[in-house]
Amino acid sequence: MAPPPLKNPCQPTRHLILLLLASTATFSAAVSTRSHSSVCPAPAPAPDRHTDADDALSLARSYSSVCPTPAPAPDRHTDADDALSLARSFQIYDGYFSGGEGSLFSPDDHLHGSYRSFSLFPDRAVRTTDPALVHLTATLTLAGPRFGEYHRRHGNRGNYTVPAYISFVLDGYYSSASLQLCMVGTGTERAADRSVKRYAHVALRLRVPGPSSLADPFVNGSLDGSAGFGAIQLLAYAEGDDYEYGERATCSPPVQPARGSPRELDGGSFVCDDLKERLVTTYRLQDHHGGSPAKLPRMHVNRMQCTPDGAVRAYVVFSDDTGDAGRRSEFLVDEEAVVADGHWDSARDMLCLRACRVVRSVPMPSTLAVRECGIELSFWLPSEWTIFERSVVAGALWNPAHGRTGGVMSAFSIHDHRRNLSDVRYTYNDTMLDVAKEHDLKINKEKIRGSFPVPGNSAYHDFKLHFFVANSPRRGEAHPVAIGSVMVNEDGWSADDSLPGSAAGDTEHDLLRISYDIHWYAPPDNEWLRPTKNVSYSHRPEEERRISTSAEGVYDPRRGILSMAGCQRRNGSTDCRILITVQLASLGGLGGGGAISSLRDRSDRLFFETMNITLYGMYTEQVSEAVSRMDLESVALVASTTLSCVFAALQILHARKSPGAAAATSITMLAVLALGHLAPLALSFEVIFMSRRSQYSLGSTSGWLELNQVMMSVPALVVFVLHLRLLQLALVGRLRPAAGRSEPATTSVSERAVFKVCLPLYLLGGVITATVHAISVRGGSPAGSVGGEAATLRDGIVSYAGLMLDGFLLPQVILNASLSGSRVRAISPWFYMGGTMIRVAPHLYDVVRRQVYVPSMSPSDIYASPRGDLFGVAWDVVVLCGAALLAALLFFQQRLGAGALSLPWPKILHLWKECYMLISRGDVSSSPLRIYSSLILAGPTP
Repeated sequence: MAPPPLKNPCQPTRHLILLLLASTATFSAAVSTRSHSSVCPAPAPAPDRHTDADDALSLARSYSSVCPTPAPAPDRHTDADDALSLARSFQIYDGYFSGGEGSLFSPDDHLHGSYRSFSLFPDRAVRTTDPALVHLTATLTLAGPRFGEYHRRHGNRGNYTVPAYISFVLDGYYSSASLQLCMVGTGTERAADRSVKRYAHVALRLRVPGPSSLADPFVNGSLDGSAGFGAIQLLAYAEGDDYEYGERATCSPPVQPARGSPRELDGGSFVCDDLKERLVTTYRLQDHHGGSPAKLPRMHVNRMQCTPDGAVRAYVVFSDDTGDAGRRSEFLVDEEAVVADGHWDSARDMLCLRACRVVRSVPMPSTLAVRECGIELSFWLPSEWTIFERSVVAGALWNPAHGRTGGVMSAFSIHDHRRNLSDVRYTYNDTMLDVAKEHDLKINKEKIRGSFPVPGNSAYHDFKLHFFVANSPRRGEAHPVAIGSVMVNEDGWSADDSLPGSAAGDTEHDLLRISYDIHWYAPPDNEWLRPTKNVSYSHRPEEERRISTSAEGVYDPRRGILSMAGCQRRNGSTDCRILITVQLASLGGLGGGGAISSLRDRSDRLFFETMNITLYGMYTEQVSEAVSRMDLESVALVASTTLSCVFAALQILHARKSPGAAAATSITMLAVLALGHLAPLALSFEVIFMSRRSQYSLGSTSGWLELNQVMMSVPALVVFVLHLRLLQLALVGRLRPAAGRSEPATTSVSERAVFKVCLPLYLLGGVITATVHAISVRGGSPAGSVGGEAATLRDGIVSYAGLMLDGFLLPQVILNASLSGSRVRAISPWFYMGGTMIRVAPHLYDVVRRQVYVPSMSPSDIYASPRGDLFGVAWDVVVLCGAALLAALLFFQQRLGAGALSLPWPKILHLWKECYMLISRGDVSSSPLRIYSSLILAGPTP
């Protein structure tokens, strides 16, 4: 302990000097102001604004009133290394706070991934003339969930949760004699209106152990905001380097052999970091002798610090939460806990710790106290994996006072990072392999077409499986653990980028031994609630639990069939009567599938219904093909859009050179073309102006794809502008008839007829599109998908606009048919033939693409995309035939005259009337001949 601070005998003298200086400064300021007013009438003097000196003076007064102890002392020179060491001793990365509900944060401690935490980072630490006193300047940051409100459509309001941060700049002193830190300052945060909100007169009081030890490992205290907010209680695990380790703990022999120490694996200064990376995780606790789950079945190594010489200390929490380890990173204070310290025993390759139980203090619930020392912990890295235990870290927990055989708990890590497993050996279970082979023999031995992944020449990712569970919205995944005798890391083979040939040849009767970890998510009771018309699955995602199954069996690389037997822990029991069969997708075929079923009797309590699964995803080779295809489609899209610009420009030249061409062009057709090109631009307006959202996403390449999409939108915008120019020329041509000619007036009348025919047709199609979408959404099964997501009404409208563009010649054909006496070639062959080919080409490509490329779960179609048109076998045929028919009709109309293909509607109506009269009189013997002769003699309508 440092001696108490000494009183300063020179303090009255300093106060007198400070008073004289303040008087002199006041007199000088008054004289300066009067001189300035007399010499410089303009600009007029103004009062001085608030300065940092004023803040410092106010801060000193505030500290004296808030922190009577420790009393301040003058700073003295501190070496840089000493100052850095001092600053580190007060540093807190992640602590927990309580309080501040309502005014600062929401009352929930943990909400949607945002949890309460605080950090303290010293900005400056210097020693003072008092050896027991340190002058400290630091930044304290509070982080926690906060509710926000936003306005929905139709006046409704919704709530959302965001992480909120408040920072406080503090200044004060720490006394190593009393272990008290007292600081004052101000806080700021960004308000909802983007302004800066200030919190004045904030006081921080902390008890900081110096040095911390197993008996005194926590930092606790409070933050008081006076009128701004109430007292906030702070609690943290001391993270400074000045920790006083106790005597070395003894280790019991490990349950399993331990593999090489991290020092041998990584060496040098990386020992501590490697230990923390492996050990700071979640563990499954079970009775060492009986195998039954512990009363608190989960153990979290929540905090850990270590030194280069192998000294280790930790904060360990126990809980009954068997769900996913989503709260491992935050400082946990609500559960049972122990604090421990010890060392890494390089001779035994294990970590040996002595632990003490942590309890909450009765007078102060925000304070943790250490009680009941004598618990021992040990951790090691298993060198052998099996289907029953395949944890990166294993351990044991016991109390020597209860004897060597009583109360021993085994710990096995879960949710591991599986890196550097080259020195781990996997041992297959003969019984499980026999079960897998038995069921593999029952599978049809018919040769399956196509080739399948072979370990010797396939990438690791080809053996990672992603699947859907049938009749549920849940997904799962399966990761290979060992293929043959070679272990598999989480990022590839343990030996090399490709599986060594020795493992590829580790087969028996052409069957390769293989082991998997399989995970999927299910509701708490593992029973699916079937959705109704208006209600979807009645459970929330946060209520789901992660179900894990370890499996091993055989793989037939000739047929792509996996047959495995699995083990699963459920309801406190281990069920190893599970069968997993999977048919992998061929390298050039569609997605595969399989089933997870129980081999138990239906009456058994561990029996479950068979779950059919559907695989999705792509092999490495298919990904390369997809990237190449996307590049090709990008070029095709840009080329087609550019050709649309060229053909529109050629039509503009044709309209200028040919008299009457603009007036004879259908305004309805031009309006359809303009609106059809506008729809995708208007509905993806944010893409043109570089929104951060991307329609296509491939991990880190989404930014490039977004840039490419913007570049592709620019030619489409040019096409839209050119069609607006064509529309302008057509309108001007109608308003300026040629001298002595009446075609514009006749054309205007015919245009009205075209509009009356096309408008109801287009509206009917739009209504059908909206109706089909509404029915499909109400039924719970969207009518289509775009990019792997359910199609929205917006997607349907854009696709329907593409269909209107496919038949863009329909208004012009109807207009020409109504102008029977006109021989004006209104449309350039480049425009209607080229435009037809541009609209037909995506459908031809879609037919080819369906035969050549394998559709993936998240298609990335750029050219012939369902976002811009209606595609499918039926639509491809309809569009091809319809567009070709309209182009042929327009060609003959402009070659033979507009009335050449017009039907004699008056004579046809007369013949229908005569036929009806003949049939009504019963004289039908001569009706076919008379009708046929009348049709032959029928000519063009006058």
